Amino acid sequence: MWTYYRDVTLYTLAITLLTSFASAAMYNSLSARLFDAVLIFGIFGTGLGVLSFNYFQKAQYYMYYNLGFTRQQLITRTWLVNLVIAVIFIGIIVLLR
Repeated sequence: MWTYYRDVTLYTLAITLLTSFASAAMYNSLSARLFDAVLIFGIFGTGLGVLSFNYFQKAQYYMYYNLGFTRQQLITRTWLVNLVIAVIFIGIIVLLR
């Protein structure tokens, strides 16, 4: 389970950083840019990370299935963990404003 989460989250971080750098000129403050990046990470990034995992490492789903994890369980747990992390970071960003 940990290796799946790590792989998907690395894809998610790459996608989040690319979109954050691409939209950097739209924001006047660093906190607004961070807020946007955390929202992308927590909501959309995990889905895009799962799509990237499916494209690059699809054969590994058989290994996880043999270990007793279904694809739905893996995706749900990864999304929930990333959502909790995003909520914590959004709370920190809002408190620091």
